[in-house]
Amino acid sequence: MRDARPKHILNLHPFVNAEIARAENTVLFTEDGRKIIDFEAGIWCTALGHTNARINAVIRDQISRVMHTGFRFAGGIAETCAANLLHVLGLDNGRAVFLSSGSEAVELSLRIARIISDKRYVLSFSNSYLSAYSSFSSPRDKRLWMEMDFEKCSNCKNKECFGKCKALEGIDFGEISAFVLEPGSTSGRVLFPPYRLVSFIADEVRKNGGCIVVNEVTTGFGRTGKWFGHNHYDLKPDIAAVGKALGNGYPVSAVAVSVDIAGRVERKHLRYVQSHQNDPLGCSIANEVINLLREENLIERSQTLGRFFMDRLKEIRDSCPIVKEVRGRGLMLAVELNAEGATEIIFEKMLEQGYLIGTTPAWNVLRFYPALTIAEDDISNMCFSLKKVLNGLA
Repeated sequence: MRDARPKHILNLHPFVNAEIARAENTVLFTEDGRKIIDFEAGIWCTALGHTNARINAVIRDQISRVMHTGFRFAGGIAETCAANLLHVLGLDNGRAVFLSSGSEAVELSLRIARIISDKRYVLSFSNSYLSAYSSFSSPRDKRLWMEMDFEKCSNCKNKECFGKCKALEGIDFGEISAFVLEPGSTSGRVLFPPYRLVSFIADEVRKNGGCIVVNEVTTGFGRTGKWFGHNHYDLKPDIAAVGKALGNGYPVSAVAVSVDIAGRVERKHLRYVQSHQNDPLGCSIANEVINLLREENLIERSQTLGRFFMDRLKEIRDSCPIVKEVRGRGLMLAVELNAEGATEIIFEKMLEQGYLIGTTPAWNVLRFYPALTIAEDDISNMCFSLKKVLNGLA
């Protein structure tokens, strides 16, 4: 597929020369009648599949009554959804606010963390994406941020290194207002910080009066085989930012805070208002997404299908010299290649075969973040095609 440049759409990234006329679960149908299996879930959003019947029913019902009320109204479905979200996050009795995008949620989360603290810095891993806002982009402002590279610790053999670790040199935990953890994805590389490192940093930050913020925009709602990415670290956050899968393609996100953080921020009288805050339509969709994930056991399905998918990718790795590594959790998986500049060629060839996959060209990575409703046969068939394409490049 050649790059298509729309006449009236601002060109900020490559476009695919295909018009999607409709979609059903994980299948995209083009105007010319072709089928494309979506292994990106839109942009990692449609975890329940495109045009999910239950979500569509909720949308139709809600828009027939009221879509938008303004930020001064926050009862009814917003209150119900907040309680539901707080429960699955383990933050019962906390507070939540609903917004429109994951970037908004991360921005507000860190604004809250800073306003309740007189400490200077936020600590994060240097390879974290965090949000689309320029203030969060790398390189981050050293006057406000401390960062470390967890990849230095991923293969560390010294089990007693923490407290003396060179990777942690220069980090004054007494000056950290918050540790913001992005528990996966890592700017599309699908890397996961080591358990012991996360535990050590979280303990040190809390001992020094800081709080723990988790960015679950990408890793939330079953993507990694558990409800949230931080569940792999036995970590209870103080503040959580969620988005993407929360709306299954509809733009809704949320910030959830513990009861302690809620009390502290409300005493500071933080004022935060935007156009689509606690909208009834977004909240009704988010509430049904949570219910559906629970009732249809899709978290467990992600874990089971993820193991199946990983086994298929390992078979490809063992037979394709171009593959350097495969890795993943749940239905967040990646294939890293030995060859540079090959990802976009592979993307086009896979699209010709009827499969939409993700790429992170700067790191020679192919990504797979399909809906949690993906069929096992589609995984097998895609892997069969991928193996042929990879061996054709060798």
